Amino acid sequence: MSPSANPAPTEREARADRILDAAEELMVAWGHRKTTIDDVARRAGIGKGTVYLHFPTKERLFLTVVLRAQFSMVSRLITLLREEPDAIRPSEIARNIYLLQFESPIIRGLYTDDTEALGAISSSVAHLVGDLVEARQKVLRDYWGLLAEHGVLSSRIPAEQQYYVYSTTVIGYLVSEPLLAQQGFPIPDRTARADLIARSVRLLLEQDVSENAMRNVQAGAITLFEGLRGLLADEIQEQKRVKRST
Repeated sequence: MSPSANPAPTEREARADRILDAAEELMVAWGHRKTTIDDVARRAGIGKGTVYLHFPTKERLFLTVVLRAQFSMVSRLITLLREEPDAIRPSEIARNIYLLQFESPIIRGLYTDDTEALGAISSSVAHLVGDLVEARQKVLRDYWGLLAEHGVLSSRIPAEQQYYVYSTTVIGYLVSEPLLAQQGFPIPDRTARADLIARSVRLLLEQDVSENAMRNVQAGAITLFEGLRGLLADEIQEQKRVKRST
């Protein structure tokens, strides 16, 4: 069989990345609904059938684009977590998630420009990558447990409600800006918005602890988030079908 008919794993991976790059560009430019597999194949300079060798459905292709964006965001977050112990506080993670979205056109677009795509991709996650969803939830539960163990979380809100409060606060800041702007509400600048989300989470959920406690949380949190990054990397490889025969 010729090399082109059975490319080496590195060639297959490069081809999959080219497909993902093309899909990302089109999703940013045209949106989730308008982008088709034909469009992606043309942009990548390959045949439509070759796209399907890696991604059997449009749903899987676009999900992998989002997973790749999440991998990049988690990698940046880990870098920030290493810089100082306070960076592991939920308030600082919320601040950094808010700011990092502006570095990712895919993540930013999903939350502000293409909420229909966010809903479609969110609904497909459970049945396409259910194991990853469960593993990610475990990482977050373990992170929250680490915070509680070292006294970072206050008792102002019951423990079973804290993660709900955190999630709704962060998601609210991510999705509300365009809605409020459309209604004529004054919108603070980006830095001020990031400061506000951090202050909101800090006041609701956190309390002061010793520097030693924060360093212990920092070490444990970095380990947890590195594990999450590894899970994302493995799932991206699986979705690209690099580990399978094509």
